[in-house]
This record gives sequence, C-alpha cells and structure tokens, in this order.
Amino acid sequence: MLTAYRQAEPPTLAWSSFCRRTPAVVTLIGTAAVLITVLTWEVTSGVTTLDNRVLDWVIAHRGEALTDFATVITDLGDTLSMIILAVVTLGWFLLRRNLPVAALIAITSLGAGVLVWVIKRLVGRHRPPEASRLVFEPSLSYPSGHTLGSTVVVGIVAIVLIPQLSQRWVRVAATVPAVVFPIAVGLSRIYLGVHWTTDVLAGWIIGLMWLVLCVTAFTRVRCSQPTAITTLPNEAPERR
Repeated sequence: MLTAYRQAEPPTLAWSSFCRRTPAVVTLIGTAAVLITVLTWEVTSGVTTLDNRVLDWVIAHRGEALTDFATVITDLGDTLSMIILAVVTLGWFLLRRNLPVAALIAITSLGAGVLVWVIKRLVGRHRPPEASRLVFEPSLSYPSGHTLGSTVVVGIVAIVLIPQLSQRWVRVAATVPAVVFPIAVGLSRIYLGVHWTTDVLAGWIIGLMWLVLCVTAFTRVRCSQPTAITTLPNEAPERR
C-alpha cells in the first residue's frame, strides 16, 4: 500500500484568490494601519473639525421618516442581531461538518467583539453631546461597535456563503446588500447622533482589516496542509 501527499484544496471562499496575493494583502493592511493610526491620533487630540461639521449638518437635515429608517437599520446592526447571524451561520456549517469554516466564522466574529472592547477602553473617547443623540447609548465612542461588528460579521457570512450560490446573478444580488448594509449601519449611527464620523470610519477600516487578516490566515493555513492519498496494490496499473 502506497501513500502519497498533495496539497489540500481549501474550501471555496470569496476573497481567497485575493488573499493569496501577498503584495496586495500587505499593501491593503499597511494602508489600513496607517489610516487607523492617523485617525486615533486625531481623536485622542479632541473632536475633529470633520466630526463637528458632519454632526451639525446631520442635525439640520433630520426628519421623522429618516429617523425611523435609521433606527431600524441601527437595531438590525446591533450586537444581538450580529450574534444571531453569526451563530446561525456557524450552526449551518457545523451541521455540514465543515469544521474549518465554522472555526473561521467563530474566530472572526469573536475577534471583532474583542477588538471593540479593547480599543474603546484604550482610547476612552466620549460620545457626542446627549442633546444631539436620538437614542440612548451608555458606552464609549471610538470605534463604533455597531459599524465594526456589522462589517466583520456580515462580511464573513457573505465570504463563506455567497460562493455556495450556483448562479452568478444570485451571487451578485447577495453581494450588494452585504456591502451596503455595514455602510448603512455606520451612517445610521452618525445620523442618530451617537457616534462621531471618525468613530464610524475607524469601525469600517478596522473591520475590513480584521476580515482580510482572518481570511488570509485561513487560506494560507488550509493551502499548506497536505492531503493523504492511499493507493492499494491492486489499484496499480498492470505491467505487461
């Protein structure tokens, strides 16, 4: 009996081809790291001019219909909603016995929560004045947890599920809300007056950076694992 080894083919994931391109990944992560460093430096120095101008503009353009819409979007992007989405997707892959992808979902989603908790306490930034807020939020401000969480959880769910769809137009149709929703959540947080614009920008950038790191690590690890192929004696070709 002979045993040979070949490289394992990783599960099909969106972004997997991109994450194999080391220069592109390093450039993206490096750019994101620089942007986050600059943003964090700015917010630790106080409220930026951009933050004040955007908040003033939003307050001047509020309306009842927009407020109702923003409230619905922000509720859909809250911690409980993201936990439910992540757990349901995780459970689906566990039922299919796809443990590597289930682990990817769990690590990526939990990591987002840890990042929010740690960075909020390291930066210690306060939210906009209570008079400008339309909903109650007691926690710290930077980065936006709703924005970072929805970017990561919706992103990883889209990355693992969309490639499972057979038709191209269905994959495109599923990609659009996966991209638009985290953007809408971030904008709703600014509109409701519970986050500065720089909080939301940080949420998007950190979330995207964490997603790329997790998918890149997963893709590289899976590609490096060999698969054993066993050949029985009677399977060998006959010699004449």
